[in-house]
Amino acid sequence: MRSVWRWSFVGSLCAVLVIMLLPSGHGSMLPGQDKVLHGVTFLLLYLLGAKAFPQAGYRNKLLVGLLGYGIAIELLQGLSGYRSMEAWDAVADMAGLLVGWLWVLKKQPSQGCCG
Repeated sequence: MRSVWRWSFVGSLCAVLVIMLLPSGHGSMLPGQDKVLHGVTFLLLYLLGAKAFPQAGYRNKLLVGLLGYGIAIELLQGLSGYRSMEAWDAVADMAGLLVGWLWVLKKQPSQGCCG
């Protein structure tokens, strides 16, 4: 079953990368909506990663790795020519990651991360 979670995690990472590098339509966003989407996306990525790699030793590695992933996406957006790189997006990513990290940390080992 763990391999299903791992493949789901890898697939989600790929999907997020593609979606965040597509040209965006700025017309329909509410103020702050973009930051909320970043936070929720990285919260969900962390929770999915915690299911894929449930060992306690991976919690911090997952946090740091996903933060690096979010920063890399921002750099790629800045290089794209049609998206902008925003430091506040990385801050929103980190906020979502911290919520996920705290959630997993608070759960008892017998319950799993998301149970």
